[in-house]
Amino acid sequence: MMETKDIEPFPQATRNANISLDVVLDVGSDEEFGDLKLAPDGHTVLIPQPTDDPTDPLNWSWGKKHTMLAVISFTAFLGDFSSAAGVPLIILQGKEWNMSPSHVNEAGNLNVLMLGIGSIIWIVLSSWWGRAPVMFWSTFLGALCTLACALTTSFDTFYAFRALMGLTLTAYQVTGLACIKDMFYLHEHARKINIWAASFVLSPYLGPCLANFMISGLEKWRPVMWMVLGVIGLDLVIILLFADETFYNRNVPPSQLPPRHSSYYQRLLRVLGIWQIQHHSGYLPFFSVSVRRLVFTILKPVVLPAMLY
Repeated sequence: MMETKDIEPFPQATRNANISLDVVLDVGSDEEFGDLKLAPDGHTVLIPQPTDDPTDPLNWSWGKKHTMLAVISFTAFLGDFSSAAGVPLIILQGKEWNMSPSHVNEAGNLNVLMLGIGSIIWIVLSSWWGRAPVMFWSTFLGALCTLACALTTSFDTFYAFRALMGLTLTAYQVTGLACIKDMFYLHEHARKINIWAASFVLSPYLGPCLANFMISGLEKWRPVMWMVLGVIGLDLVIILLFADETFYNRNVPPSQLPPRHSSYYQRLLRVLGIWQIQHHSGYLPFFSVSVRRLVFTILKPVVLPAMLY
């Protein structure tokens, strides 16, 4: 077994709550840290250590965790799916608006740009407001923008709302990773992240595939946007039925944690973000803290070379 780093003595409860990646994922670490909670294999140390609170997302049932993982993955699917579904439409749109395909495609280019810009905005909001309201409201706003794209007869309007589609529907291509970290232990992350990432790796191929079939048979571009709206609407229904807030502040003493009731009404308050507003003080970080965390992450030496690559 690898050696662990020297750690100053501190109370047992705090010790278990603050086990970091420096600790070997082995039951032998129990000698240094005291009683540690283990995975069902009786060998792997659970990191982070779960609390005794049944509402702690780490303590959710297997079914609830994986239902949330499916919802997170489906929501992440929407961004590139909706973006790529618009690519085959440019010929028919050019004929309708008397424009060249390259000119019409400027709307698609801006949509892709906003997918990247939007991810920065939503990751800050998910830290400040919570994961669940970001999931619902970004998808809801994306649905409204898609509806506008399906109804408009003006290229300028289509151009504006295609950009807003990218801005809104990108949220869970980034925030989903935080949800996985909230719900699953370190030794589970690789498999769950791959499931989540597979959804938006597949989406830019499936979008134009379906769109081309529809255009071939219907010779119209608006039904494609209605199809995209239907997929987004289905995700909204699933979010309202199954989603829940995954953020859990482990630095707050158990006696001071805000209650999380299991009724549908109370869960809906968490999905809509009302619960987070009611209990924001002392539980969720200030907006300035959320922004500062993002800035510090971007300034890390490894980030810029990765972006340039």
